[in-house]
Amino acid sequence: MEGKRAIVVIASGGVPRGSPMDHASTYMTTMLGFIRITDVTFVAAEGTAGDLDAALKGAQTQIVALTT
Repeated sequence: MEGKRAIVVIASGGVPRGSPMDHASTYMTTMLGFIRITDVTFVAAEGTAGDLDAALKGAQTQIVALTT
């Protein structure tokens, strides 16, 4: 699987990606690395428990940035 790219979409109610409580992105990076996918990009909809619209807008902005 070398040379493959993974885009992982993560939604969280209030745990920011990269924080000490963020286990999802670490887990996904490890599991994808196990099958030799090391080019991993995360799209995070963070804070969905608070302001859902802002979280989704942030994720959409990240997706647009990936396509340009």
